[in-house]
Amino acid sequence: MNASELKLKDEKMQKAEVTINFPRLDDSQLATYFSKPEHVEHAFRDLLRRFQDKVYNHVRSMVLSHRAADEISCSVFVKFWDNISEFRTTNLNTTIYRMASNETITFLKKQYPHIDFDESQPEFAEFLDEKETLNSNSDAIKIQKAMCYLTYKQKLVFNLKYFDQLSYDEISDLTQTSESALKTTYQHAIKKLEIYLNVLN
Repeated sequence: MNASELKLKDEKMQKAEVTINFPRLDDSQLATYFSKPEHVEHAFRDLLRRFQDKVYNHVRSMVLSHRAADEISCSVFVKFWDNISEFRTTNLNTTIYRMASNETITFLKKQYPHIDFDESQPEFAEFLDEKETLNSNSDAIKIQKAMCYLTYKQKLVFNLKYFDQLSYDEISDLTQTSESALKTTYQHAIKKLEIYLNVLN
C-alpha cells in the first residue's frame, strides 16, 4: 500500500462515525453522552423516549389537569436540555423524578398561593371529573378524589412508591428524607386513602 492509499484510508477512518445503539444503553451509560457534543442530541432524544410518559403520568397524578401536566412536563425537559452538559448522575430515574416533583410544586404554589401544602387539599376534588382524570374508570376517579385529602408530601410519596414504583432508597434520595420517615408517611397516606375510599363508596 503506497503513501497516497494510506492517506486516503486514514481520512476515511477519521470521517467514519461511531454508531451507538442508545436504546440498549442503561441509564448511567446514557448519561455519559450528555457531555459529548457529537452525541448529546441523540442521547437527549433517547432520554425523552424513556421518560416522557413517566414524567407526564407522575405530574398528571399530582395536578390532575392535562393542560397543566403537559406544561410542567415540557418545562422539565426544557430545563434538562438547558443544563444537560452539567448533569453528572448515575441515577437518571431519581434525577428526572426530582425535577418533575420540583416543577410541580413550583407550579402549584404559583397557581394556588393560598393553599397550605402541609394540609390536605379537598377543594381539588370539587374540580375533578372524568375529563380531568387519567382513567375514566370509576374506581380510578375515586382514588384520585381520595388523594385530594392527602397532604402534598403524602401524595408525592404515595405516587412515587405506589404508581411510579420507586424504591424507598430512591425516594429518600429524591426527597432528602430518611427511609423510616418515608415509610411512616406512606403508611399514613394508605390509612387516609382507605378511610376516604370507604366514605366515597
